[in-house]
Amino acid sequence: MNLEKLIKPKSIAVIGVTDKPGFGRGAAMGAVNSRIADRAYFVHPKRDELFGKKCYPSITDLPEVVDCAVLCTACATVPGLMEEAGQKGIKAAVIYASGFSEEGTEEGKELERQVKEIAAKYDMSVLGPNCMGMLNNIDKVNLWGGHTYWDLEDDAHGIAIVAQSGFVSAEILNTDFFNVSYAISSGNGNIVTLEEFLEFVVEDDKVSVVALYLEGVRNSARFVEALRKAAELKKPVVILKAGRSARGALAAASHTGSMAGSNKTFMSIFEKYGVLVAETLEEFMCLAQTMSVLRGNFPAKKEYAVISFSGGESTLSADLAEEIGVDLAEISEETKAEMQKYIPGFAVAKNPLDATTNLFHDDDKTIGLLKALQADPAVAAITVGTNVKKDSDATTAELCGAIAKAKRQGVTKPVFAIPSLEGYRCRESRRILEDAGVPLMSSMGTSFHCLKQIAAFGAYDAGERTLLSSVPRVHDAHKTAALSESDSKDEMRNYGIPVPAQTVARSEAEVRDALEKMKKPVVLKINSAEILHKTDAGGVKLNIGDGEEAVEAYREILKNVSERMPGAAVDGVLIQEMAPFGVEMIIGVTNDPQFGPMVLVGMGGVFVEVFKDAALYPAPMNKKEAGDMLKKLKSYKMLTGFRGSEPCDVEALTDMIVKISDYAYEHRDEIKEMDLNPVFVYPEGQGVCAVDALIVKYTD
Repeated sequence: MNLEKLIKPKSIAVIGVTDKPGFGRGAAMGAVNSRIADRAYFVHPKRDELFGKKCYPSITDLPEVVDCAVLCTACATVPGLMEEAGQKGIKAAVIYASGFSEEGTEEGKELERQVKEIAAKYDMSVLGPNCMGMLNNIDKVNLWGGHTYWDLEDDAHGIAIVAQSGFVSAEILNTDFFNVSYAISSGNGNIVTLEEFLEFVVEDDKVSVVALYLEGVRNSARFVEALRKAAELKKPVVILKAGRSARGALAAASHTGSMAGSNKTFMSIFEKYGVLVAETLEEFMCLAQTMSVLRGNFPAKKEYAVISFSGGESTLSADLAEEIGVDLAEISEETKAEMQKYIPGFAVAKNPLDATTNLFHDDDKTIGLLKALQADPAVAAITVGTNVKKDSDATTAELCGAIAKAKRQGVTKPVFAIPSLEGYRCRESRRILEDAGVPLMSSMGTSFHCLKQIAAFGAYDAGERTLLSSVPRVHDAHKTAALSESDSKDEMRNYGIPVPAQTVARSEAEVRDALEKMKKPVVLKINSAEILHKTDAGGVKLNIGDGEEAVEAYREILKNVSERMPGAAVDGVLIQEMAPFGVEMIIGVTNDPQFGPMVLVGMGGVFVEVFKDAALYPAPMNKKEAGDMLKKLKSYKMLTGFRGSEPCDVEALTDMIVKISDYAYEHRDEIKEMDLNPVFVYPEGQGVCAVDALIVKYTD
């Protein structure tokens, strides 16, 4: 579907214009203030003119076939007007009205079905229904139906806002400090979807940052493809994801399934594709505007130098950096000596730095400090406490001017201006900074959260990631069946995963025969695809050393299972060699219905549910990605040698994680979930072993 006539129309018709407050008035005023005002037509059956423009009685009576029809009328009138617009040859429409599928009523769903059908019939791209409209600040076209302070004469471009919430997009357009290229309120998004708008703005070279308020995804393959394109272009995508609560988690047969809720899936997708994730609307706006002002000058490393002008601000900065996880650079002794030249004798050159208020009126000293930090290779970026007040303030304007001069005089590293409090938005001083490529951020707390995200984005390299999409075909989630442990481990062995030697015995004679051929001790387990928790059924016996002991264990297991789970189908008893103990880990997979297999790695054995120390990441992945997963674990120290213990074979473990991710990717249309738990990890050079395995597959 071609979105040009919807997002970049050269002519429009506003249907249902009025001089009363509401969408009809807002859209009419937006039209007359647009650059295409001479080709903006008003339609109203009972008016001759509005705001000095002629009104036409119907769409049919328009003097030309416009690119886009803007419908400001009640929901019941929309299908008829859409049909008329289609017959006229119009190829795009904006529908503000609510009362469609979002209401959840049969009437609303039927209305939207009709609109969707008409749009398909005439190949019309439609924004809405139930939306606030669209603002195009590149071509100066305002199809926004609500109130906004936005001035189309403002040439501060860069950010494309795409929001599944009219409130969020409206709040942003009612500020005066955002570099907007496009603002799109997607509404119900059942005709032109959020994913199509996302693709459009990612590919637009007038967009340097995409800011996406996201509630849900309809076309996950298209969504992931848009994120991949953005990652490869190194175009920042900032997402505020709503619906992050634990209610999104799905019940599952495996530990992995129960620990991988829907929000964790979204977050792991965002990590893979380098998305900057905001947790609040304030953070969302701060991240988007900051990334826009930086103009691609992102930190090359994660270490910041922090300049403050008071002891309190410096101490708060140190606290926030440690609590949030912002890395502070270890500046060299040479840098400290250079810094000392520009601060009072009673001040101490360190990071964070309390430069004292003496520097407020001294450009040369401020510039000298910034140049000193610019020269230190340990410093990736610099922050400066800068309280740009709401009203014009000579002191802060002077400081902003000094920072801007430093940028012009060779400070090429990113510099961030951070006010102590939100709301310090003096337009004049802000523009001094932004014209020099220095973002004026939000309050300290919000800013430090953003700095962590920005550092991660700067370090992100799409070339180091496996950016293949794993979106599976749709399944009936109720039609699944688990493999027995023996079948699950056989499948893993065939894929190159180390598992203990095993056999299935279906008689006492087969038990004795197996014991003669296997290394002792062995473990006996009930072999049943219907018994997932064998210990609860009395179906496990450990440390069996000879044939008679094994036969007795075999009899007891069958007896226990028949008493505790009499209806379960049983296929003998699994006998396997007991693997030497190692550090216990879990590697699992849950197949998300939208995004496909997600690999989980964490502390295994009985600890998986207790500590829930796990990392989640989409399949497939390479060894670096697998290693990064392990490094996120709190228990990672147990793998690298802790309090004198031997370092574990992390190389073999990452190999196993990659193989599991490859298996999951190749079988994404077959598996629902799987667990390898525990996986024993042995000392360096001695490998790994999956002691237990469970695979659940779709049967449809």
